[in-house]
Amino acid sequence: MGTRLDAVMIGDEHCLSAVWEGIIAETERLHRMLNRFNAASDISHINSRAANCPVVLNDELWHILTDVKKYHQKTFGYFDVSLRDFNQVILDDNRRTVTFAEKDVSLDLGGYAKGYALQRIQEILLQGGVTQALVNFGNSSVLALGAHPHGQYWGIDVANPFRHGYNLQNCKLYNQSLSVSGNTNRHTEHIINPISGEYSAERKVVSVISTDPLEAEALSTAVMVADEKTILSIKKLFVNAIINIFVV
Repeated sequence: MGTRLDAVMIGDEHCLSAVWEGIIAETERLHRMLNRFNAASDISHINSRAANCPVVLNDELWHILTDVKKYHQKTFGYFDVSLRDFNQVILDDNRRTVTFAEKDVSLDLGGYAKGYALQRIQEILLQGGVTQALVNFGNSSVLALGAHPHGQYWGIDVANPFRHGYNLQNCKLYNQSLSVSGNTNRHTEHIINPISGEYSAERKVVSVISTDPLEAEALSTAVMVADEKTILSIKKLFVNAIINIFVV
């Protein structure tokens, strides 16, 4: 996933070792599949061929791309994993293929992969009997199962990237996920607005809490670049998501 993965798990040490090995194996598998910078990955295979001919998708990739399409539609185009225009990504329901309508279209699942990985990690944890855990992907995507062993929730601070030592929010997570998107002093203009084609330069941080880690991931990215009117519309469609916007 190109970022650090940390996990705190509560349970029997022997069982947790096996669960951790399963988590590492799964994240490495997803990295090999979804990393567009790896020429041997499935996404690279799609990017190099789909503009020339339909590419047949396996069940997992078909699920991923139809899911991406759903979030693209429900965020009014502001969640877009293509590097140009997701409307140019043609999915054939009958043959389960993907085709790019134009040559310069390609897919970048960076704004999707961590949320999807957390979904898979949640399944591994629960299948392994782990009901208390905190999984952190690069301090921007967090999965919380159950509560801290000495509390009623997992407490996670959302830091102010422009004021060292200051927090914007304290989140009390219980069987929930948190995703944070925003610019920082070191990383400015790294989130593109797919409608305008320009990078966001706002001193803005978006946090989304949801029971679905993928929903949190997609919404934090979309809301970061969406206009105020569209954000209100997105909130109406995702009523169970807690969306906070901080202008700093």
